Amino acid sequence: MPNNHLSKNIIQLYQKYAREWVALRGELLFEKVWLDRMLVMLPDQANVLDLGCGSGKPIATYLIERGCAITGVDSSELMLQMARHNFPEQTWLQADIRQLSLDQKFDAILAWDSFFHLTQDDQRQMFAQFARHAKLGTMLMFTSGPAHGEVIGELFGQALYHASLASEEYRHLLAQYGFQVLKMVAEDTECTGHTVWLAKKVEPL
Repeated sequence: MPNNHLSKNIIQLYQKYAREWVALRGELLFEKVWLDRMLVMLPDQANVLDLGCGSGKPIATYLIERGCAITGVDSSELMLQMARHNFPEQTWLQADIRQLSLDQKFDAILAWDSFFHLTQDDQRQMFAQFARHAKLGTMLMFTSGPAHGEVIGELFGQALYHASLASEEYRHLLAQYGFQVLKMVAEDTECTGHTVWLAKKVEPL
């Protein structure tokens, strides 16, 4: 039986447990190896769209320290309050990433540990969102599951929805929207078992 109805609870969970989640997450930057791969491909003072930015720590912290300008998007107002407190000079927007429509194209788009909370159908539709906010040369990095399916985790005793497409479908969607895969590692042991995609916009729509 599909569990995608549980995806509707994600926004509420990250609002309710925002402070607890930030404390649990901590500031250990296990993503550094992948962020560095992206950063070497970016221009100086790159504009980065961070989808599911949370409090801005530790990922936005690291990017800002390296000269990036951040536009962070999250559905949790409490998360964004923390982000604005941490980095008031950056741009923080409360929005559903599935409905985002900004009048700006970015040097990089990041959807780390956020994209995989969407249903499979919503994930498919997100590639148009990525392309809408990308220009030639834009770097796209996101985390997914390692295989097609749904997984129900736990967040402070509450069911936490995750979904993934098959890697072949991700590759097809990326190509369809003009992105070239530069690197993909499933269950990367150098990154706490994350499955990570790094792609570059190489073709106009």
